[in-house]
Amino acid sequence: MTTSFPLLRLPYLVLMPVLEQMELIERISLSILSKRVRIFLKLLKMKCKQINLKHEYGAIRMEVLFDNNGKLRLEIFRSGYVEFKYRQDILFCNTSGVPPMDYAVSIMDVMHCKSIHQLRVAEIPKRDILPLLVNLPKINEVVVEETCNSSYPDSLLQKMLKIVLPVSSAVTIPYHAVKPKYLRKILKGNFDSVTVGNYGVGNMANYDIRFSLKSLRMTNAKALDLYKFILNDKDLNRFFKLWMDRKCNPRLEYMKARKYGNGNKDLLLQGLNVFSVPTETKREFRVLGNIQQLRSDEKITAEFDITRADGRQATIRFGESDEINFIEFYVWPESVNDTTNREPNQSSFIRMFSRVSTFYNSWVERFK
Repeated sequence: MTTSFPLLRLPYLVLMPVLEQMELIERISLSILSKRVRIFLKLLKMKCKQINLKHEYGAIRMEVLFDNNGKLRLEIFRSGYVEFKYRQDILFCNTSGVPPMDYAVSIMDVMHCKSIHQLRVAEIPKRDILPLLVNLPKINEVVVEETCNSSYPDSLLQKMLKIVLPVSSAVTIPYHAVKPKYLRKILKGNFDSVTVGNYGVGNMANYDIRFSLKSLRMTNAKALDLYKFILNDKDLNRFFKLWMDRKCNPRLEYMKARKYGNGNKDLLLQGLNVFSVPTETKREFRVLGNIQQLRSDEKITAEFDITRADGRQATIRFGESDEINFIEFYVWPESVNDTTNREPNQSSFIRMFSRVSTFYNSWVERFK
């Protein structure tokens, strides 16, 4: 007969060294069993780089990544069992009616992690997987993988997205994964970033999918990435004109359209009163706070600035890569005092020189 050890009755000065000497998986097991010990574990200031979730093989898999390249894996099964893996250590436990996602939240709490970095959906979910998502914490990005793409929208995938997207900041999804009505709802959502991909079904890519001006106008994300669609040059030109007239997405900071064909640059820029910028000009394009970097196979072939009547500036960039051509639309920060992401172009220099010249001439006239 074994006797339980009253760990939490130890004095603070004794308890903390005991917790410090425990293996990581032992601390984690304590954190999910006792809210009180979780308070003490947080004082150890354990940190992780990020936490990811993945739906695969009928389970929810959680990975906690550490700075030393170590990984803590947590697998939540539909049966209610949870498996912990760290190095060679394995621990099983039964949730006993507790929402399994509460275990993930407990680990996030002691790791001082405020959100899930990414949730990947690698397969069409089964009906009994949905209860595992109860009490889901904040998610930075939801990615629906290409393997979920099918020739028809899946209703269970849509039900899963209705649970996870309300707590998500960004979403990446294949064009055919959900019904058009729900896709329009995603495009209209208040996301930081939306990526819609035309990945095709299996090995049969559909090259005839068009993304219309109507779809562009309904978007509401700060960053929009359209992958392998046919976009009409007239539609893009009209969209840029609507931006000039402040009649489309006011939240838009960045849009990238990776499209088939070279397109007609003159038609796309028609009536926009653009200012050509040399492609070698060094400028930092920040998207959602991060510097936008080109891939190694991407290069910019032309760059143009446009200015709205209210003074807001944007840049249209044309580029090409080994795989496909692309167009980028970048809206510069609204504040005139924010000069970290932009360099003065020729027109702004001329305006500044004109003001200095006028001021100088007024003083000369005064002393004549």
